[in-house]
Amino acid sequence: MFAFKSKILRFSIILFFTALVGIAFVFLVVQFFSLSSKTTDTLQKDSDREYNILILGKNSNEAYLERVLAGCRNASQNFNTAIGIYTGKSEVSESSMQSLFDYASYLSADGVIAYMNGDEIPEPLLNRERKNIPLVTIGTYIPDLAQLSYIGVNHTELGKITATEILSLLGSGNKVIFIAPAKKNDSNYSTMMNTILTTLSEKNPSVTVKTLVLQSETHFSREDYLRQKLASEENLELIVPLTEENTILVAQSIRDLNMAGKVKVLGFGDSDECRSYYEKNIVSELICVKTEDIGQKAIIELFEFLNNGYANSYVSADIEVLKAEGRE
Repeated sequence: MFAFKSKILRFSIILFFTALVGIAFVFLVVQFFSLSSKTTDTLQKDSDREYNILILGKNSNEAYLERVLAGCRNASQNFNTAIGIYTGKSEVSESSMQSLFDYASYLSADGVIAYMNGDEIPEPLLNRERKNIPLVTIGTYIPDLAQLSYIGVNHTELGKITATEILSLLGSGNKVIFIAPAKKNDSNYSTMMNTILTTLSEKNPSVTVKTLVLQSETHFSREDYLRQKLASEENLELIVPLTEENTILVAQSIRDLNMAGKVKVLGFGDSDECRSYYEKNIVSELICVKTEDIGQKAIIELFEFLNNGYANSYVSADIEVLKAEGRE
């Protein structure tokens, strides 16, 4: 009798743990498909398309990717293709690039455009037949990544353009403050800054340069830290925030400190918010790496490869300078 009860107990325990495993599996499946629903819905609606192209990137870059998508769609009108964005968006955590690549492989996409941030080198993209999926990268160039093409900025050219605009905006003070990105060890940043400083020293040796890195201190947010530094800076004439995020922070700080029109800002960015601050004359000039142009060129390179078997390994994105009429 005791042995019989023992067998029932063991069977009940096994059944209980089997049920737990089953519930956990169902939960993971639901989570996976909830993360991917935005992309799969887009591609399923266009299931009659000959090609499916996927744009990958971190959730924090989603607004930028939407502008890339707009450019892709403009260029894809002559191709029978569906294009979607996948960021692995989750309320819990941000997906790794490897997991985004894995998802593109799972979908067996015909081509991928990936925004790389330089922190990861994912494994090559493979479709269900274990063949390479054509990959075009934007953002940070990673030499060791198996990529078809890189669409990016010529940072030497960008540095020369920036230095030229700095010289045109400087008055008698000859002082410029750069708001540097937190990640200063980036090779693109180094190339651009070296070109800026070299050009400034050659064309106007009297220019003085100060670099400010935004950081949070014990009792200050990055915004508070920036406002405090700008308010205490003597003879403040020209600020050059070197990223889109910093351009927005500087513009907001200038507005909050009632410095609009008193301090010039040479901003960077192609977003609607950056352009809005330019149109309100809070940002004096705006250097735009044309995001939609990047999307158009990425699609062109993908289909050059899909149709003809080759593509350009490096393509430069267009740069535009928005400035007041009459300034040369």
